[in-house]
Amino acid sequence: METYITSKEELNETVQAAVKKLLEKELPSLLRKAKRKEWINTNELMELTGWSRRTIQYLRDKNKIPFSQEKHRILYPTEGIEEYLRSNLIEPKE
Repeated sequence: METYITSKEELNETVQAAVKKLLEKELPSLLRKAKRKEWINTNELMELTGWSRRTIQYLRDKNKIPFSQEKHRILYPTEGIEEYLRSNLIEPKE
């Protein structure tokens, strides 16, 4: 698409519209990422996903979800869990 800008005001309006569109699209995701914790524990993962403790154990055992473990403390990277969920997303048919 080609656009011809004829005045400074038209340029400002075009830039403002483009920035507004980008912010409306990206801002909710950016705010969600800024508010969330980088690492979550098993109880928080259960609350976030609705998975049972046993399901989480199964996913860990099969190396399907990322986690970090030191002794008995297990933490999950929030970004890694979101990536797992996105990679298993099934889009509805139209």
